Amino acid sequence: MSPATSDACDRAAYYILNGQYDRALTQLDGARASGSSSAANELLRGLATMLDGDARKAIEIFDGVIAKEPALVEAQFNRAVALLKLGETTKAATEFARIANDEKAGLLRGNAAYHHAMARERLGHSAEAEKWLESALALDPKFHAARLLLGSLQERRGAVEAAAGSYRDYLKAYPESALALLRFGICAHRAGRTDVAATYLRRVIEKAPRSPEATEARKFLVMWE
Repeated sequence: MSPATSDACDRAAYYILNGQYDRALTQLDGARASGSSSAANELLRGLATMLDGDARKAIEIFDGVIAKEPALVEAQFNRAVALLKLGETTKAATEFARIANDEKAGLLRGNAAYHHAMARERLGHSAEAEKWLESALALDPKFHAARLLLGSLQERRGAVEAAAGSYRDYLKAYPESALALLRFGICAHRAGRTDVAATYLRRVIEKAPRSPEATEARKFLVMWE
């Protein structure tokens, strides 16, 4: 990668991280017009395009990258995310499963397993989704988003003890999470631990008093009085 290409890539990545997708695209389109665009630049261009709301065009960009570098797993993964955004859930699920099972995909395997779980849940297969979330955590124990979604699915089917455990594990990584504090408190109440539940719901109100979670916490505390 030439210094000019690397600079364009670094600037675009910075803009994307800060939600400035239009500036990222201007930077990357300029590199492309000058003939100095690399696969890394095009990958970022596809990502910025998708995040800017045009998943269809993003897929075209990712297809171009994959045609040139078929083994670039990041392009395959982002393409599957774009499919999911477009509502092509079955196609996306197939791609995520393939990446999750690809030993060469590295840490993307956990992320792919998580997204596959999301797709399976959208298709009405919640039990399979839970298994894939467990797989995501086995592949990447630090993929904490999987713990939060797993807790949600467990809570939905009435497994409040298991859900509380998932939320508790998530809170070890993100102790200030209003959502996890709220859901853990609600699960604790359903499991008969009223004092614990009230403590956690008061923590929600204390830490994020103007949040939607605090509004819910207040409602539950009033109902429990």
